Amino acid sequence: MGKTADPVAHVRRFVELHLPAIQAPGVAIGLTSRDDPLGVVTVGHANLPAREPVRPENRFQIGSISKSFTAIAVLQEHEAGRLDLHAPVTEYLPWFEVRSPSGPITLHHLLTHTAGLPTGRDFTGEGLHELWALRESEVGFAPGTRFHYSNAGYKALGLVLEAIAGQPWWELVRERILEPLHMASTDPITTPEGRGQSATGHVPPFDDRPRHPSMGLVPAPWVESATADGTICSTAADMCAYIRMLLSGGNPVLSGPSFALLVQPAAEDPEAPGEVYGYGMKTTKTDGRTSIGHTGSTVGFSAWMEMDPAEGVGVIVLANADANRGPAARFALRTLWAWSRDEPLPDIPDPAALDHVDGAEGYAGTYRSEHGELKLVADAGRLLLAGHGEPVALVRQKGDTFVVAHPDFERFTLSFERDGIHVTRVTHGDRWWGNDRYAGPATFERPDGWKAVAGHWRSHNPWYSNFRILPRRGSLRFLWGWGEEDWELVPLSDGWFRVGAEEWSPRRIRFDTVIDGTATRAVLDAAPYYRTFTP
Repeated sequence: MGKTADPVAHVRRFVELHLPAIQAPGVAIGLTSRDDPLGVVTVGHANLPAREPVRPENRFQIGSISKSFTAIAVLQEHEAGRLDLHAPVTEYLPWFEVRSPSGPITLHHLLTHTAGLPTGRDFTGEGLHELWALRESEVGFAPGTRFHYSNAGYKALGLVLEAIAGQPWWELVRERILEPLHMASTDPITTPEGRGQSATGHVPPFDDRPRHPSMGLVPAPWVESATADGTICSTAADMCAYIRMLLSGGNPVLSGPSFALLVQPAAEDPEAPGEVYGYGMKTTKTDGRTSIGHTGSTVGFSAWMEMDPAEGVGVIVLANADANRGPAARFALRTLWAWSRDEPLPDIPDPAALDHVDGAEGYAGTYRSEHGELKLVADAGRLLLAGHGEPVALVRQKGDTFVVAHPDFERFTLSFERDGIHVTRVTHGDRWWGNDRYAGPATFERPDGWKAVAGHWRSHNPWYSNFRILPRRGSLRFLWGWGEEDWELVPLSDGWFRVGAEEWSPRRIRFDTVIDGTATRAVLDAAPYYRTFTP
């Protein structure tokens, strides 16, 4: 095949076959070389209820890929001599305050996610109050010593740009990046007026339980936002223009030295082996090759940008749901690798069943505890929950975490824990069970004080809407409603809890407004949540 083949048609065939596994109503995928756009693949629906097809002109929210635009704007100010990357943030925002006993937070720390700041909770659409409220917090580690992803840090960078330039950060992005690259279909912020040409975002119908494929999706709210961490709306074609700039070493918006700073290997992400972070860009080892890019997700949308500077090719995947977009992006990039070298294009794999579980036998068995017995059976590549009516297949969420479409198990994930190699325990909300390999204690003490804070907590924040505080075994646990995290709460001396067993975790929560022995308000990383009536 080689360059006589059509990489765009090849990727289209892959996506048409794998769209159910991508778990989005529709996708738009742009493919480009360093010099020329190669084409845009559109598959599926831009609006699921209306059955409108995805079109190339549809815009999608790109989420945290926007961070690279912010970083470029910061580097442009640095090139002009108006900004010192290693100056304290307070030099530009005198009101910015975070307790940092080990030294000041610099712009470099914000750019590389090494400031020790919490992730941020996106509870306002403009970010100013969220950053002001950081004065209640303390860095989780000495700035510059490790990596912890922080949206709040990039919101601060947007305000730094505004303080220096005297105009909104998004106007700088439009004038200095979008216009030179002729990205006329891109908006730097998410506004009500921008909804017209956008695909409709989609979310699961329930936000208080893990997503299962059988739930389906419903239209998401359109959430206006103007923060510098992830509010850009764009098309696949426009994002290919952006990729061509990056494949050209930043030309025409960045100098060579500034581009080197953008993609420098500044900080390793301990939760993503093989990934290092620069300024709003990740460098990743993929299939033995080095690629750069970023991912993004917002309410109802997700995106994946990846490119190979050595081969001069890149892809953007835009989806109108929180999608499993990685396999499509990687296949598209492998296709472009082969095309660029005039080699046969990669075979299109058959899609695996959503309930297929590699290594199902390692999870199967009988688990017991004070909560009774849990039986799991491996059968033809599936892992089945038995003993609760008809056997029900587990669907992997990620790693050792699964979701189950059964009324007794749908509110939480089934998460397996190991002794290093072998599975020994499985947890579900406040319940747990151990198998024959489990050698730990069977009963645990639970302080009476836990009752005051245990329960379901909610805000009307569309990004981080709800969580539960539950006792399990010998610890108090924090679980997001959609089941993606399960953290231990560690009490601190000042009435706060650290969210996460790791001593470096910057996440903090406290509970107050106690009525008849029950806390009714929680403050998580400065964002307020309130006790709700649901279990």
